[in-house]
Order: sequence, then structure tokens, then C-alpha cells
Amino acid sequence: MQDGMQDGMQDDAVAPGIDPLALSRSLRSTSMPTVPVLEPARASRTSLDEQLLDLVFDRAPMGVAVFDTNLLLQRCNRTWTHFYEHYLGVGPEYTTPGASLHDLIPGNEESIQPLVDAVLSGQVIRQAAHRVAIPGLETFWDVVFAPLFEGDRIVGIVDIVTDATDRVRATRRLQARIATFTRVAAGMSVDQPLSTTLASIVDAVRETTDAYASSIVSWGSSGTGSAVGHADPLLGPGLAEALAATYSHPDMPVREVGERRLILREGMRERVLANPRFAALHPYAHDAVWDDVAIVPLISSGSSYGELHVYLGPGQRLDDDDEAYLTALADQAAVAAQNAELFSTAAQAASLEARHRLARDLHDSVSQALFSMTLHASAVARHLEAAGLDADHPAQTQVGQLQALTRGALAEMRALIFELRPGALAEEGLVSALTRQAAALSAREQIPITVTAATVPTGLDPDVEEHLYRVALEALNNAVKHADASRLDVEVQVVRATPDEPQVVRISVVDDGRGFDARASWPGHLGLRTMAERAEAVGARLEIASEPGAGTTVTLTFPQPAP
Repeated sequence: MQDGMQDGMQDDAVAPGIDPLALSRSLRSTSMPTVPVLEPARASRTSLDEQLLDLVFDRAPMGVAVFDTNLLLQRCNRTWTHFYEHYLGVGPEYTTPGASLHDLIPGNEESIQPLVDAVLSGQVIRQAAHRVAIPGLETFWDVVFAPLFEGDRIVGIVDIVTDATDRVRATRRLQARIATFTRVAAGMSVDQPLSTTLASIVDAVRETTDAYASSIVSWGSSGTGSAVGHADPLLGPGLAEALAATYSHPDMPVREVGERRLILREGMRERVLANPRFAALHPYAHDAVWDDVAIVPLISSGSSYGELHVYLGPGQRLDDDDEAYLTALADQAAVAAQNAELFSTAAQAASLEARHRLARDLHDSVSQALFSMTLHASAVARHLEAAGLDADHPAQTQVGQLQALTRGALAEMRALIFELRPGALAEEGLVSALTRQAAALSAREQIPITVTAATVPTGLDPDVEEHLYRVALEALNNAVKHADASRLDVEVQVVRATPDEPQVVRISVVDDGRGFDARASWPGHLGLRTMAERAEAVGARLEIASEPGAGTTVTLTFPQPAP
């Protein structure tokens, strides 16, 4: 990153005699000092008019220079010399009489020469915010060019300039910041991905401040759970993912709202490197050009949604306007994060409502029709038996198949309705859910599946129960699809070794199928990796015991036993 910055500074040649380091130091234009600067005054024997003239010429906050008609410097005041010292890092000798105007500000002949020609023709020129640039540096000046006469003959040019760089930069920055707010606000539609808004804010910090770079990380209003990040490419590829992983880690402290203000962390680079909690960020801090980080909280409606990080290089500082602007940007990001969360919640609610409506409709129509078909098939079987038809009669065989099909379809429909109903697992419990799914699988695949369960309630948190249910269901489906088993057994145990120890829930799924080498890498199509990830997410232990030809046993234990 350092090489990249240096390359950027060296793209253009620097005029001879100009200190390249001064170009990077000139972040603020010259102006009158904000604190008193005292210099001794010398007594003078000249007339009052002459004293006033000398005072205005040498002490006025305007640069004044006199050139002959060949544009060679004849005389200049202190302020004019100071402008060069400030912006170019040169000494007083740079503005020695005899120097050419075009040599003093090289590369500006095209914009300066028309002004000179007009003055030499007898015109007085006034212009606000005239741009003067040399490689690597851009300044703006309010200028007056006027001819000097001896009789009717023009003998020289007077150049009177006032530094307008601060004003122009401030105006441009204000316009850019207004445009940024407009762009970000316009893009914050309900369906715009949060990552797009975060990226636009990171870009805005780079474009409208002097900071080296920025990154942003966002999390849910609860302050916990997974985070998302975005980072300026200057900070290195992969930083956004590293930030998201760091702030998603359970060891990160719970984020509190606190005060809505910017906090400057001086020496943050060293702090990151010294803290094992930020291990994922260490590669990005080792050779970084930034030292300090300004942290701005993302707060909306009293909830914390993340942080905006602004990285500052050596000597870079933020003023009050910068802090107010960055806080406003962070507020925009917070609103976007809150909108994204609300939109997601609304979408989930709509999905749950649609599932509930579908489950109700299926129960009221298809499920009832299947139940009626089951009753009718049983009635037909009894009539055929009463009519004296043998069990191997084709009619009896067809009715038997119809009974099996309707029972299987009814079991499948009940399992589907259970899956569609929001909160069904929480209402009926883990054992009931596994029993329904086992019945549906058994009817569909014609494989005996038994479910044995303890009568003691599991007492699990609904989120944990959901994960354990999904892992067990995946194990059942894997066995049915891939094991070529003749039977499956599911057992749910609730055990407590002593009254003082926590309750342990253990689920096992056993098949007598062909098995596989569980010590080898898991084939992706078996879904074992997904099962392991789900178990890990809630702190459960997943064990898979299998040998080729010896069947498979999947055991899920919550909470995970201590090593």
C-alpha cells in the first residue's frame, strides 16, 4: 500500500527547486494567523505616506509583485514570497528579482499568457479563483493584473493576489458532500442491498475527505450475530471479510449505543497488532500507512447498527466540519441498516403468513380428501372380504395398493403441513416433529422407521431445537437416499448424570445399510458438512460412526460435552 501511494505522488515531474514533501504538506492554504504574531516595529525617518506605502506593501495579507514587460520579477512583498514558501517548500531565494513569471509557476503558460497580453495592451484584469497548478499541486487565487506606466508607455505589470484556495476547496467539498448525501439518500430504496449502500458511503469518504481510506461494518440491532463489512480497496483485498469475521465472533463484546459522537483512536494500528481478538486484521495492519482511526457509531432509533472506521495517515487530522460530516454519513448508514433489517423482518413475516395460509388450505382440502380416500379404501376392502374374495384376488390386491398409497400420501401431507406451519416445531416439540417425518418417509420409501423417545421434555431453546431437528432430519434423509437400509431407528434421550449437572439431549439415527468410511473426506452430496455446521452453530457435538458394510450411526449431543 505504501508503494502504491508513493507511485501516485510520483506520476508527474516536480519543478526544479521545489521540495516534493512540501506538496503533501500543503493541505491548508495560507491565511492570516488565528493567534497574534508579534514582530518588533522599526522607527522610520521617512514621510508618513512612505511609511504607509511600505507597510501596505510588506505587511498586507495580499501578495504583491512587480514584473517588467518581459515578465521578469522586479520586486515582491513578503506575503508573495511566503505563498511560494508555503506551497512549494522553497526558500526566499526562489523569488529573487530576475526570475521569470513562467519559471516561478511552471506549466501555467496557457492560462497566464492571455492575462499578460491583455495587461500589456492596457487592460486591468480582475478574476476570482484563478487556478494555478504545478504537477502535484492545485491552488486558487483572487488576482488583479494591472499595467504600470511611465507617461503613456507601459513599463511593467503589477500582480496582486489573495489566496482563495481554502474558499474554493471548501466550496467544492461542500458541493461534493451535498451531492454525496443526495446520491446516498436516493439510493436508499427499500430493496437496495445494504452492501451497495455501505460501498457508496466508503467511496464518499474517499472522495470528500482528506482521510487515507475508510471501512464500515454493520450488524443487527441486537448487537450480536453475523456482521457485514465493506472496505476501501486501498486497505487491501479481503479486509471487508476479515472485519465481518472479527465483529461476528462471539468473543467480541456486546455493542452498546453510548454517545453519538466520533472517537479518535490514536495509535490504533499498534493496538490492532497487539490484540489477539483482531488476529484476522493483523495482515492489514503490519505495513499499513495509517496510524490513527476515527470510529463513528452507526446509531438509529436508539439502536447500534455498526461502526464507520476512518483511517488517518501521519499528520492527518479531522476538523469539526469533518466530524459533523462523517457523523451524518454514519447516520445514513445506520438508517440503511435499520431499513434492511425491517425489510427482512417484513419479508419473513409475509413468508410465514403465506406458509400458514397454504398449510391451512392443504389441511382443509387435500388432507381431508386423502383422509376420506383412506376411509373409502378401507370400506371397499371390507366389502370385498365380505363378498368372499380371496386376499390374492386382483381386486383385493388393487385395493390394498390403494390403501398403502393413500396412507403414505396422508402421512406425507401431514409432514408437509407441519413444515409449513410457523411455530409448529415449538408448539409440538422435537419428538413429535421427528415422529411425523419418520412416518412420512416410511410410507413413501416403504422402510420401517421407529422413533423411541423419552417422556421427559427436552427443555430446549426453540432456536436450538430447530437446529437439532434439521440435523436429525438430514440424517434420516441421507440414510433413506444413500444407505440402502432395510430399517432405521431414531432415539431421543434426555439425560442428567446428577441433579447439579445440566440436562443433556442426545439424538441418534441408526441404519443397517451399506455404510461408508467416516474417516475419509465427506462426500459433498451426503450433506454431512451442512449437518456439522448446524451442530457447531448451536454448540452441539456431531459424531458419525460408520464402516463399509456395517451401517451408520449418527449421534447428536447438546450441549457439547467438555473435552
